[in-house]
Amino acid sequence: MQVNNLNNNLGGGVSRATIYDWTRLFATIFVVIGHSAYLEINSLYGHINYVLPSFTNSLYTNLLPLLEKVISVIYTFHMPLFFILSGAVLALKPLGSFEKIFKSKTKRLLIPYFIYGLLFMIPIKYFGNFYTLKSLPKVVSGFLIGTEGSHLWFLPALFWIFIIFTILKKACQKFNIDNPYIILLISGIIQLFYQYIPFNILCLQNGIQYIFWFSLGYCFEYERSKCEKWNMKKTCLAFLILLAIEVLNTKFNLINPFFLIICGSFMTYLFADICNRVFKNVTNSKIWKLIINNLFFVYLFHDPLEYIVLRVFMNSHLLSSAFGCILYVLLRTVGIFAISIILGEVVVYLKKCFSKILD
Repeated sequence: MQVNNLNNNLGGGVSRATIYDWTRLFATIFVVIGHSAYLEINSLYGHINYVLPSFTNSLYTNLLPLLEKVISVIYTFHMPLFFILSGAVLALKPLGSFEKIFKSKTKRLLIPYFIYGLLFMIPIKYFGNFYTLKSLPKVVSGFLIGTEGSHLWFLPALFWIFIIFTILKKACQKFNIDNPYIILLISGIIQLFYQYIPFNILCLQNGIQYIFWFSLGYCFEYERSKCEKWNMKKTCLAFLILLAIEVLNTKFNLINPFFLIICGSFMTYLFADICNRVFKNVTNSKIWKLIINNLFFVYLFHDPLEYIVLRVFMNSHLLSSAFGCILYVLLRTVGIFAISIILGEVVVYLKKCFSKILD
């Protein structure tokens, strides 16, 4: 999920790292929005089941159907988009050795999964009434094997994808096969059979379920690096066409799930491309660097915080006023996004402090 600070340019001078930073920003925003409206959710060892109070202000009850409609569109493609993006970023530079990939992804994906899951996610969700004291031992044991990973399932799933993709890539190199579409084809076949894997240790099945999209992202960057950049008119036209397709699909259900993922993901990329050109100076600002450097922490921290907001608002009369409803929506979206960035900065600061002490 982290885009390396590369300076490679595509045929029109578009910074690869920057355009993928924009895409990653929108993908993260989609995830936060996607988690901003639920009132009921269940897992193996925990659940919440809130009901909007009868006194809820009409401002929110009128807004809720629109929010749910937006979220339903986001959910058609937002998780595959993350895997596509991860594959595309991997293709930005030559693939390292298997040992290097294994060590790097263990450090960047598995270790954060365990640390932030055990020290943040589970405690915060407990205070958010999702888990009970009685269920905590089962929650911890389930988390350690990946059956109670909550939103953090993405991290070990992506780890497995990196491992499997690297093995496929190295095998192709051994037979002098340099065509990424061979790996895409194999990945598609593997993905078809993910349900038949007899075990799901650390979200292995979840990873294999998305390996085709990861490989597709790799192929996308492979092709993009050879193509000329579209001009702004062509880019905007393509974006508007895809947006129109998305809107029409919400009314007439025209497209199957596979092509909805393609449509939504490419639409997000095109919008990122447009923003990358229109807001060129933004990417040099301190606020931009602050946000981009902490997007990984937004993913780690945002979801458990939703339960705290829910507990506070559902156990009070704050939703009875228009101001309370606005505050509720802002806290579950912008507020949680901002708090997660702050927590990310705190983590980085503490790491630096501990590093100095250890040195």
